[in-house]
Amino acid sequence: MATRSPGEWQRLPNNPVLNSAQPDARPFEQATLYRSHILHDPVATLGYPYVMYYNAKQRGPWVERIGMAVSHDMRHWQRYGDGPVVDHGEGITGDPQITRFGDLWVMFYFRYAKGRGAWDTFACSDDLQHWTPWDGPPLVTPSEPWDATFAHKPWVIQHDGLVYHYYCAVGDQGRVLALATSE
Repeated sequence: MATRSPGEWQRLPNNPVLNSAQPDARPFEQATLYRSHILHDPVATLGYPYVMYYNAKQRGPWVERIGMAVSHDMRHWQRYGDGPVVDHGEGITGDPQITRFGDLWVMFYFRYAKGRGAWDTFACSDDLQHWTPWDGPPLVTPSEPWDATFAHKPWVIQHDGLVYHYYCAVGDQGRVLALATSE
């Protein structure tokens, strides 16, 4: 395998690859597209080796949902499905990160609802397109002075038998990165 040296980033001519003004933008994503997470699926479960998940805002009331797109080459993307893959109908459902635990795909994301704040949660899938949100308690909620306002925007990895849950914490120290662990 050839090795490459780090270099300057180069924008491609079809940048951006997705935007809210494209003719195929669905109603839930016609105002703004936000953070994306791209995964390589070597078995091409959906017929494509690359799958992108992102949160998107609709026009009108502030509601964000998670949508998906697929690609054969990571340069040309097409939206997948008729609507969002995770939708809680209010506030923000966003910043997805997908990982695999055994035979199950797990999407970590955060929710925000007016009057309830922000918290991290997850959904599971065995086919990358049908997601079942967890209906139990949040993974991480505000519990310390440094995350009293928000505990959200997860990034989760497993290493040496531990699960590390990094998240953005907002509280008495401004915005900080925090860590929760689980076996």
